[in-house]
Amino acid sequence: MHASQGEFSRVILAPGTIEECFLSGWRAFNLAEKYQCPVIVLSDNFMANSVRTIERSEFHFQDVVVDRGELLTREDLYRMEGEYKRYAFTESGISPRALPGHPHAVFQVCSDEHDQKGHFADEDPENRTKMVQKRLRKLDAAREEMREPSLYGAEQAEVTLVGWGSTYGALREVVDRLDGRANLLHFTDLWPLPADKVLPHLKKVRRLVTVENNATGQFARLLRAYTGVEAEQQISKFDGRPFSPEYVLDRLS
Repeated sequence: MHASQGEFSRVILAPGTIEECFLSGWRAFNLAEKYQCPVIVLSDNFMANSVRTIERSEFHFQDVVVDRGELLTREDLYRMEGEYKRYAFTESGISPRALPGHPHAVFQVCSDEHDQKGHFADEDPENRTKMVQKRLRKLDAAREEMREPSLYGAEQAEVTLVGWGSTYGALREVVDRLDGRANLLHFTDLWPLPADKVLPHLKKVRRLVTVENNATGQFARLLRAYTGVEAEQQISKFDGRPFSPEYVLDRLS
């Protein structure tokens, strides 16, 4: 979320199943082109080495769409009046994009801060401020497109497990073994967190337990920061191995 030189928008998806890997793949390309920012598909070694037999019908190819965002066509560029500004300031933060090579859309790209034409502008504090604000505005629109967590199990349960990414399989089995006493909120769209879509789920929770393959409860912190809801228990595993249902069941208090 924060690893970068300076602040800029990015989207993070964390698939938990083979099917979600397929779905996250084409969504990532669409989101990257639409919002003109990096999109991270946060997989892990366990997911990469998982082998399953899946019916072709489970992959909904008919749902795959290609959304290239605000991409200018050749006709758009020939009709354009005035000079093309690759990084033009816009209300949404997204600038109309042209593919390189068109005579009406010549622009530069530099590795440091740039102005609207792409020229180096690292020493202009006013431009720098506007550019940072422009890039961050993309998150507002991207957040509306993020999907709510999926619920597995009964709508009301004594314990609600929260997981993301490859914890899904183990946590689903935990819910099955507890036979109605637990359910699972599984997150795939991690950032930007759609708090308004998450809160209705959290308001139904009786007891919240987060389960994460890290030492510091990273997603639990994110939930608390953006929803105000704090987990009553955190189950962590950070020995480089995936969760098993037994590991979670032994630690549920």
